Amino acid sequence: MAARSSSLAAFTYDASAASGIGNISVSAEQTIIDTTDISTGARSFILGNRGVTAQIEMFYDQGDACMAKVEADANSGANSKAVVITLSTGMTYTGSAFVQSFNATASTNEVIRASFTIQFTGTVTIA
Repeated sequence: MAARSSSLAAFTYDASAASGIGNISVSAEQTIIDTTDISTGARSFILGNRGVTAQIEMFYDQGDACMAKVEADANSGANSKAVVITLSTGMTYTGSAFVQSFNATASTNEVIRASFTIQFTGTVTIA
């Protein structure tokens, strides 16, 4: 299934493409492990485990198959699913991820928005 795209990005979760994307933020971080020998007086470090998360905001529409899957998986604690995020620059993040958190927000005179955090697990391919 081809992902429908906003001007910012495309998001596909468990083979369902999202529509109505507002914002996507992808964050990769590396744990630092302190290996300092107390007798040297100089601090030293090594790299630990890496992790990638994505924060996504989109229009809330339970009729959207992608939104329905994300919300259901957040509620059930489902196992990880295939995720593809493609930014407007063409940068693509592909891997397996689960829904870490899900929020829906309704405000007066505004569309209902959903925001959620995706936690990648295992290797993430960045191309």
